[in-house]
Amino acid sequence: MRKFYTFILLIAIVTVANAQVFTSSFESWTGGVPDGWMGTESSIYADSVIQITSGTQYGTSAAQLVNTTSSHKRFTTQPMQVDAGQSYEITFWVKGQGDIRTAVYDTTWGTYNSYISVNSNTWTSYSQTVTASASSATGEFIISVRNTVGPDHLQLDSVAITTTTVPSVTIHDIQYTTNISGDSPYNGQAVNTGGIVTAIDSSGHFWVQGGPGAWDGVYVYDMNQTVAIGDSITFTANVSEYNNLTELSGVASLVVVSSGNSLYAPVVVTTGDMASNGEAYEGVLIKVSNANCTNANAGYGMWTVDDGSGALNTDDDIYAFTPTLNSHYDITGIGNYSYSEYKILPRYVNDITISSGIENVDNNATISIFPNPAANYFTIQSDKKITSVDLFNVVGEKVITFEGNLVNYPVSEYKAGIYFVKIHTAEGNIITSRIRISK
Repeated sequence: MRKFYTFILLIAIVTVANAQVFTSSFESWTGGVPDGWMGTESSIYADSVIQITSGTQYGTSAAQLVNTTSSHKRFTTQPMQVDAGQSYEITFWVKGQGDIRTAVYDTTWGTYNSYISVNSNTWTSYSQTVTASASSATGEFIISVRNTVGPDHLQLDSVAITTTTVPSVTIHDIQYTTNISGDSPYNGQAVNTGGIVTAIDSSGHFWVQGGPGAWDGVYVYDMNQTVAIGDSITFTANVSEYNNLTELSGVASLVVVSSGNSLYAPVVVTTGDMASNGEAYEGVLIKVSNANCTNANAGYGMWTVDDGSGALNTDDDIYAFTPTLNSHYDITGIGNYSYSEYKILPRYVNDITISSGIENVDNNATISIFPNPAANYFTIQSDKKITSVDLFNVVGEKVITFEGNLVNYPVSEYKAGIYFVKIHTAEGNIITSRIRISK
């Protein structure tokens, strides 16, 4: 019911009709500077903004922006009124070679959209959306450039800025994609959205989840909001891709609908699936079970676990933990992507427990389980007399007990995945192993 209420509140957010607040085709220049530009927040040098009078997209003039360094330079409008929570669409034409992006300055420089990499001698139109987080009579719209390459560098023409209606969407809408890049379909746009806060790091950045499953969580890069875990919130933000991680930033109009809500149950995943196919679990509360610590110090605050399906790094972005090598852990945390790999981020001490789902006892017995992976059955060869065999799933739940020493142990009716085999012997010993069931 809470989820339904949040959705109703989302679609009730009203935005004003679209209106043009600024336009420039760089036709007028004064003192070598284009009229309406080079505001107080500009950091690009005036001699790096050059009037172009041939090959323009519109009219007789365009602006060439030169910044060959990898550090961005701001080219801003003159000060004007911007309003808190209002989103603005910045449309511009560009050609040449370099990186370009947009932002809005209200009382701070705010959060930038993702860079657009340009490498073409043909004029192309792009649009990005920015949202003001505060009202200001001295706001400025920012064109940010870097890595320009001569002779054309980046040539800019026909800039138009209008207020825009912001769509109300779920976090699942923001995250779900079939694009191989993993980029959000709303990349570069402002959205109204909401969900329940599931984690907060030491800088105040937080994670929000809008549903119980895959694609339902997202990272919010914002240090200006006061939220608590369990808060149900709605807000406006810009969607961007930062080093291939979908994030929301430039948060405005945040409302705490209610507090103390129960969190969605963590999605159970295997370490191997998360490490190799974790796109759907970015920002989602997840859990891995009976994962062996195979590397207690993987560098940069990370440690590695493996439940038999593949290695996954646990990182200290939210909470730092010192593991014991070869101990088995149940770990709850936020699915994350950074430095080209998927990870799990535990939030506090209770997110990490010694695994109790299955005993890890080895009595020096000699066993062999085959085939592994198994599709229909598996066979056990052992130098001990087997009295029974328990089969557990990856979260430590007993699936079945096979009594006696069977020739074949049937598994065709069970879902594909990693399972744990607990073998009981006549001597009272317990032997544990892993098997993958495939289809």
